Amino acid sequence: MGQRLEKTYTISDTPTTTYDYLDVTYELDIDAPDADQLTPPISWGSEVRCDDKLSIANTSGCVVPWTTPTLFVSRAEYGSSADMIEWAQQNLSGHWGLKGTGAPVHRLQNVKQRDANRQALCGSSKFTKDPAITNDTCDEFPFAATYESGALNGVDHGKDCAQVTAVRADTTGDNATDWPTITPVGPFTGEEKCVRGHIPGTLNSYLGSAYGNFIQSARLADNDGFWLRVTF
Repeated sequence: MGQRLEKTYTISDTPTTTYDYLDVTYELDIDAPDADQLTPPISWGSEVRCDDKLSIANTSGCVVPWTTPTLFVSRAEYGSSADMIEWAQQNLSGHWGLKGTGAPVHRLQNVKQRDANRQALCGSSKFTKDPAITNDTCDEFPFAATYESGALNGVDHGKDCAQVTAVRADTTGDNATDWPTITPVGPFTGEEKCVRGHIPGTLNSYLGSAYGNFIQSARLADNDGFWLRVTF
């Protein structure tokens, strides 16, 4: 009575050239000495997915694949790039990655397809930089490295996405502070399959790196889903 009982089990696996799936089941049976059985045994289970250099190059590891992780995107770090994601989640019908309203977005692992997606929406012949934006770059959402990319869903030119641009608020030298929000450029219907923005290069790049780090920490495989949540 009043004690906490703990037990740790270690499970190991040596994956080869494919994903390994380990079914783990548990049974808890509660009894008292010299007494009738208190409750029927309680059973539950889970599944573990392991791989070697399939999800992430040069690493091996395991995850619980039935969970859907969340990529947290900080306004304090990513400024207008984060605001563009939240704007799209709230104003476009796809609501990509918005838990409770939209569906998860899914990792696209194929590098050639990712680059083709980016060229389709942000290629040099399809995007004109705005000299008023600090190191202006073409930022898109959903990400080119997801199956929800506009380029995989009927869009072959970024002009057909909803258009936004970063708005300057200060001149501190910190781009997240200086360019914290976006505003739409021209009309939009809300049915666009993507948003494309004029975003300072560091914010665009830092958020791309954050997504890459998230893929590694969550060990996302091709077509694994995840949520996106914009925070302060």
